[in-house]
Amino acid sequence: MAKPQLQVQAKRTFLPQETHWYSLFFLSFQPILYYKISDRLKIQKVCYANNMNLTTLKGDIDFWDRFAPWYEKWASRGQYHRPILFELTKMIEQGWKILDVGAATGVLSIPLTALGCKVTALEPSRGMIKILENKLIETDTSVDILNTRWEDYAGESRKFNLILCCNSLHLTEGGIKGGMKKVFSLLPEYVCLITEINQSFTIDFKEIDRLQDNYQFLYIRNYRCDSSFHFEDENEVREFSALTGKEQKTAFIDGRIVQRDWTEIAVLWWERLI
Repeated sequence: MAKPQLQVQAKRTFLPQETHWYSLFFLSFQPILYYKISDRLKIQKVCYANNMNLTTLKGDIDFWDRFAPWYEKWASRGQYHRPILFELTKMIEQGWKILDVGAATGVLSIPLTALGCKVTALEPSRGMIKILENKLIETDTSVDILNTRWEDYAGESRKFNLILCCNSLHLTEGGIKGGMKKVFSLLPEYVCLITEINQSFTIDFKEIDRLQDNYQFLYIRNYRCDSSFHFEDENEVREFSALTGKEQKTAFIDGRIVQRDWTEIAVLWWERLI
């Protein structure tokens, strides 16, 4: 039996420019484009020469330990996760048990907990977890933390209402395809894959969908995200350039030093059939 296809109209819009996402993620957003599964499950990536696209940052766990403070500065000062949180709040329900794979510093885990969800944050980097733990104390928030790689996680089947993978599976040994195969095998009620689509190679989402027989593909949406980095001073610019090995092309905008950057993401949802 063929899986149903969601048919929607294409619509283009741009995100408003407000301040921090964590205080504003309930604002009404429109995704860049809605697509039928047959039209857009295979997306050709375009490689941008930008510095803070998450898919271009790769390294071992030691790198992410060192990068963690910069990740938190980038996330907390910018607006990247606002459309992602908007998308998630349209689907999730209070009381859901959610596994956040590659949770980093809790940029999604903490807001989802505030919505009444029971969140487990899986993150291999101790540097990221240390920042997450401090934020949990500051916000008086409870999140279960698993300091392990996705490849090493041995989870229970049907334990979660949602397994969420946001810009993380491309860093695993099996890549997005191998990571998603494991996600589907754990049979959560829903699966949400979020990945940037500015890579130099093609992600075949139809191929990913064919990894499983127990889910109905719901939809794919694209969002344009502001991935700019806001620096406090020139010292930060130099330190960040030294860590990443890339010269930062900055501008002085509204009294701040900004490395201006945009990227597009794909958000895909599946619902378990059985």
